Amino acid sequence: MGRLILIVAVLAAAVPAAAESTDGWREITSPPELVFPRDHGAHPDTRSEWWYVTGIVADDPGRRFGFQITFFRQGLAAGPPAPGESALRARQVAAAHLAVADIDGARFLHAERLRRSGGGLAGWSEADLDVWLDDWTMQRDPGGVISIRARDAEVGIGLSLELRPEKPLVRQGDAGYSRKGPVAGNASAYLSWTRIAVAGTLEIDGRSRPVDGGAWLDHEWGTSQLGAGVVGWDWFSLRLDDGRDLMVYRLRRDDGSADPFSSGTIVAADGTPTRLERDDVEIEPLEWWTSPSTGARYPTRWRLLVPAHSIDLEIRALLPAAELDGRATTGVVYWEGPVEATGSTRAEGYVELTGYAGSLEGRF
Repeated sequence: MGRLILIVAVLAAAVPAAAESTDGWREITSPPELVFPRDHGAHPDTRSEWWYVTGIVADDPGRRFGFQITFFRQGLAAGPPAPGESALRARQVAAAHLAVADIDGARFLHAERLRRSGGGLAGWSEADLDVWLDDWTMQRDPGGVISIRARDAEVGIGLSLELRPEKPLVRQGDAGYSRKGPVAGNASAYLSWTRIAVAGTLEIDGRSRPVDGGAWLDHEWGTSQLGAGVVGWDWFSLRLDDGRDLMVYRLRRDDGSADPFSSGTIVAADGTPTRLERDDVEIEPLEWWTSPSTGARYPTRWRLLVPAHSIDLEIRALLPAAELDGRATTGVVYWEGPVEATGSTRAEGYVELTGYAGSLEGRF
């Protein structure tokens, strides 16, 4: 699902009212024609883009950690500068978010950064996956290995990881066209590596430790907003022990119902994807956690069923206190944390919950 959380506040603070129009930005209105490795890189003719990795790793004694790192690209002004326009005007900005969930220690630590592109402080390649913001980087080499380097000394967390996809790239939705609203342009191009082997080091409290485990990578780009009446979403990414992978996003409407454009994908052990529609999936919240700092109430245990694929899972948050409070920087509060599941099979992965600390309708 779209990682527009940081971008929402950037737009609210930095983009003039005229930029709310999609004029000048390319919309995703049909299955994209993809060419690789080019389309692993940036698409600056669209307004928003993000590369997002979540994973669960463990050190040698078996202590488990969840991690998240996201790089965002956000367009502020479409096309080249107009004649006479100041070269100092920012036309694109970059944001990045780094989080570590210390599962056994019951701690959640995160850091975020925001820079205008250009000047060497932040940028991206249009030829392959290569994005950076200060000394935080995500790069793919010609052999397909993705390296992540990010560290925040003040918070005391960092990642130095190598990611090796174990399944083919998944084109989510209709061959990569992920529609999220009634207007054709309410969509993104959406690609995923759903099962990735991870090895490297994770830093917490200033101490680095060797870790390994599994991860998931999403890459999305597009321009238009979600459909009217959508206040937030619940997004699940799960690696099942039977070799399958499951992605589900439930777009929540203001009356609590699932929007018709809610969707998902089940990826077979051999990498074959099967699209899921809203009515193919049942999600029932079973337990809730209330944030002591914001008062927002989030589900942290669920029953998730996909009857046609014999999936019946009980999913629980490994760290309920995984709220990202960005009011001081981005103005948006959401929940993002590692989960595990039992039932028809075992599974692990990540869940993202938005719109519980205030509606996101009309924010993007």
